[in-house]
Amino acid sequence: MKRQPVRLTNAQFIAPAASYGLYLQHIDAHYSLHWHEFYELCFVLRGRGRNIVNGTEYTLEQGSMFLLTPADFHEIFSLPGEPMDLYNFVFSTELLKEDLRSLMFRQMALYMADMKEKFAEIEAEFKFMAQEEKHAEPGYRSMIQGALERILMYLHRAYRKQHQTGDASKEAGPLHEAIQRSLVYIHHHFREALRLEDAAREAGLSPNYFSQSFRALTGTPFQTYLQHLRLTFAKSLLAAADFPVTDICYASGFNTLTHFERAFKAKFGRSPRHFRKPLEDA
Repeated sequence: MKRQPVRLTNAQFIAPAASYGLYLQHIDAHYSLHWHEFYELCFVLRGRGRNIVNGTEYTLEQGSMFLLTPADFHEIFSLPGEPMDLYNFVFSTELLKEDLRSLMFRQMALYMADMKEKFAEIEAEFKFMAQEEKHAEPGYRSMIQGALERILMYLHRAYRKQHQTGDASKEAGPLHEAIQRSLVYIHHHFREALRLEDAAREAGLSPNYFSQSFRALTGTPFQTYLQHLRLTFAKSLLAAADFPVTDICYASGFNTLTHFERAFKAKFGRSPRHFRKPLEDA
């Protein structure tokens, strides 16, 4: 029987005066389905396991690194006899500078990469952050932020190389980049009470001009795009956990159960409850 996912909050893992938390974890059990209010960066030092992100399973081993956003849900576990040790760095949005956030999330990538080639450098960066946090000398938070930025750049470059993605910024004009910024914002906040005005503000455009530009560049109206994200998330959650349909409705960003059920059936041909039943019988 699947477990209900747990929401991990900033208050649980990030000190009030800080915007991050650094942990060295030993995983020898199954960490059941959960999601976070924060970003989570993990780097496997030793051992082997699995990471199931948004319903898709990935292998973890020494050198594996992944970055999860507040929109992702996952469960993680080690393989029998091969417990994992990993660095876990959690942080809130404000720790990412605008230029780095734009670079990292220009494409809606799920950052999972094999970092064996840079293992020594990345391990050294995490150890450096741990020492800075321990001694807390003047400017230590800036030093930690600098180390995080270097690690994220290693991850970004490795992801591009392993997935053969190009640099869209070389050909993108100002309007395209503005819409890309809004897309990143939408993908990370679609489960919240997100309005067109919020996305337009992130893009630096007026609501009317943003609405027209968004449709022209994505081929989809803003509300249709937003609803697609919410429904896809809800579908994955229905398949991954025994979460009540009502809770999935609200966790996916819908305000009413009636609207959610109607939209879900229109998109997938079955109600949420009927979609889940064949999975339970399998």
